[in-house]
Amino acid sequence: MKILARGTAPQVRLANSKALFPAMVAGFGAGKTHGLILRGIRLILEEGGGDVGFYLPDYSLIKTIAYPRFTSIFSELGMPYALNQSDHIMQVNGRRIIFRTMNNPDSIVGYEVGDSLADELDTLPSAKARTVWEKIVARNRQAKSNGTPNTAAVGTTPEGFRFTYEQWDKNRTASYELITAPTYSNPHLPDGYIDTLRETYPAHLLEAYIEGRFVNLTSGSVYPAFDREKHHKVIQFDRFETLHIGLDFNVNNMALAIHVMRNGKAYAVDEISQGRDTPTVIESLKEKYPNHPIVAYPDASGASSSSTNAAGSDIILLKNAGFSVSAPRANGLIKDRVAAVNMALCNNEGLSLYYVDCDKCPNIASGLEQQAYDTSGRPDKSAGLDHMNDAVGYFIVRQMPIKRRHQFIEQPTRWT
Repeated sequence: MKILARGTAPQVRLANSKALFPAMVAGFGAGKTHGLILRGIRLILEEGGGDVGFYLPDYSLIKTIAYPRFTSIFSELGMPYALNQSDHIMQVNGRRIIFRTMNNPDSIVGYEVGDSLADELDTLPSAKARTVWEKIVARNRQAKSNGTPNTAAVGTTPEGFRFTYEQWDKNRTASYELITAPTYSNPHLPDGYIDTLRETYPAHLLEAYIEGRFVNLTSGSVYPAFDREKHHKVIQFDRFETLHIGLDFNVNNMALAIHVMRNGKAYAVDEISQGRDTPTVIESLKEKYPNHPIVAYPDASGASSSSTNAAGSDIILLKNAGFSVSAPRANGLIKDRVAAVNMALCNNEGLSLYYVDCDKCPNIASGLEQQAYDTSGRPDKSAGLDHMNDAVGYFIVRQMPIKRRHQFIEQPTRWT
């Protein structure tokens, strides 16, 4: 069965691909998830086909992305379905769509499907992505009465030279098909969407996040936008001004980056490095800044091996000290925090929203100036520059987040 849809050319190409392992590598907003769902609908409606596995990084994404989109399309088609959210299985057309996550490869066991669809595979570290891919392919062993082969498709944003690049580009074989989808291939995006991306992301990320290309996102400095001369600024602040403090929890090495905000811009005015523990740095802050309201932006997760307490206990101590606390349940992706800091240092118009008193904040300045990437493509921790940079990042990503407009773009669809 071939599916006809008024979707984009890359989406329809993915939906109808006969390759064993097609992958749509897409810029933001290009509609990779919709392309995967079109393919999933085609497979589930195909006579004599098998069950379909659908994979996302975690169950929150399955609940907020996969369930609503599949149920909306089946309702549009007038097809009855039954969704069991406890077992993460949808029954439709006499077959099953089995929803699973990729965050724990060991859980991809105990079932068989005819075909699989994996969304955002490249957000996983390369070694983990390879393990997940091998597990997904191993589940594809359900015999189909129509005689078609088992297939597994991927939709992902390129995240540098990771597993998707290795498997679908560098070492591609005849079974693997690479479909590139730039953001502007989707005509259904809101007006100004691409301009918003250009205003939001640093220039070195745009080739990946708009063009959908594999590019080196991890070469050189983590914060190439930082310029000690350009970003040095001395700010005089009054005794009652609110202080915004990013904190990184570490035993005997706590890092605090202290800021004031003026007209949407942030200024690093002081720092505390190598703090002993949370009670000690709270005491230091109260002694040094007795009249200042304080908003704390701590590490949201912490780790039992390096935190002065469990992260929850550290945060409770900050609240009990009378500080306001901005702490989500999780820190989010490191790359998003790095991108937010770089964008604050220099947006695409060359303007900065972040400045540092380099004399009073020597560790902030040297960290932003010197931290590089390690061989795995993550910010290097071996030089000891990560703690203060993390403290800065927790503050900036919550005060000046990169706002992605990834809303689902409804597309008129014809089914045959």
